[in-house]
Amino acid sequence: MQPQIRALQKAHPLPLHQPLGGKSVLTGGLDALEFIGKKTMNVLAESDPGFKRTKTLMERTVSLSQMLREAKEKEKQRLAQQLTMERTAHYGMLFDEYQGLSHLEALEILSNESESKVQSFLASLDGEKLELLKNDLISIKDIFAAKELENEENQEEQGLEEKGEEFARMLTELLFELHVAATPDKLNKAMKRAHDWVEEDQTVVSVDVAKVSEEETKKEEKEEKSQDPQEDKKEEKKTKTIEEVYMSSIESLAEVTARCIEQLHKVAELILHGQEEEKPAQDQAKVLIKLTTAMCNEVASLSKKFTNSLTTVGSNKKAEVLNPMISSVLLEGCNSTTYIQDAFQLLLPVLQVSHIQTSCLKAQP
Repeated sequence: MQPQIRALQKAHPLPLHQPLGGKSVLTGGLDALEFIGKKTMNVLAESDPGFKRTKTLMERTVSLSQMLREAKEKEKQRLAQQLTMERTAHYGMLFDEYQGLSHLEALEILSNESESKVQSFLASLDGEKLELLKNDLISIKDIFAAKELENEENQEEQGLEEKGEEFARMLTELLFELHVAATPDKLNKAMKRAHDWVEEDQTVVSVDVAKVSEEETKKEEKEEKSQDPQEDKKEEKKTKTIEEVYMSSIESLAEVTARCIEQLHKVAELILHGQEEEKPAQDQAKVLIKLTTAMCNEVASLSKKFTNSLTTVGSNKKAEVLNPMISSVLLEGCNSTTYIQDAFQLLLPVLQVSHIQTSCLKAQP
């Protein structure tokens, strides 16, 4: 028996004296395995300085969909207790309605499967071939790590003031540069709806503000009433409550973010199974950085515009009513960019597997 195993058994002996088949034996065995696993992870962390950072990143991204699902379930329970049928402005539930959670979970599964394939292939190599492949995979990982560091340093950077058409053009160009047959139709439509809503909202007059002058202009309205009923309908549409603006803001952020996650999920599938032509994984990683940066900038820009709309429509509201809504929109805007950035990190094993597949094809005679 090896000295390391003896040491582990002395530190945490298995409870063999307990009756066989009992629950205590199973519990003791699991405790021992957990202890051995922790010891192994500590040894790996001591020998590899970058291991701890990688482990932390993977834990954060892999548990993201679970965290969102738990938040959604809690909100469902809360609403059930309230016995209300009104549509809620809960980000997690709206994100799930737009299939964002489903695509995030699918991307996590694809990422985990790719990671297993990478480790399995590395285990089959040795010597110079192993070292060469490890260097290639590390170079891809370094590009992703640089992006993560950039995100941490520029958390307060404001989004670009891009219009919907410009963003759509940029997305199309970047996807073409990736050499994948993906079209950002759903994402572009979601972005266009959000921008159209913001532009429409800039002409909106608050319902509460309109009521202030309602009595003063009542006589004038009777005297100068429009003969065209369609004009009256247009005027009615130009009033919104602050609650409606808040609801639209949260829903737009949830929809746009869900479409971004869906786009990254489709890109991952196409990189593995449907590339139009081969492109080095390192180059694809750099293009993906541009793609996710554009998405994050656009979401940050929308979040800022939504808060401006809230401020305008709720100008006559008390601070304790308006400020929580503004804070909530800003928070969900930050969460949206975080979800997109974490989804980007899940693409690392996908690109590594793609590189391995390409290398194997080139090595064949």
